[in-house]
Amino acid sequence: MAIANLSFAPCADDLVTLKEAAAFLSQSGHSVSVTTLTRWIARYGIARTRRGRRDEVSMSDLLIAQRDELARQLP
Repeated sequence: MAIANLSFAPCADDLVTLKEAAAFLSQSGHSVSVTTLTRWIARYGIARTRRGRRDEVSMSDLLIAQRDELARQLP
């Protein structure tokens, strides 16, 4: 029997705000703005989790999006 639907929820330890993600990614030498992260979230269908008044996203998903975006920039 096959599984009809799989849904994955990010680990609570993996969730960061966009501001935290932008600060972390700036340390990689490939800094991005919160606006760029918002575009990536839309482009790659990254889920947002609402905690209180803050939206959080999976840092792992953002790192994968960053990898894909850097690969798109290669000639």
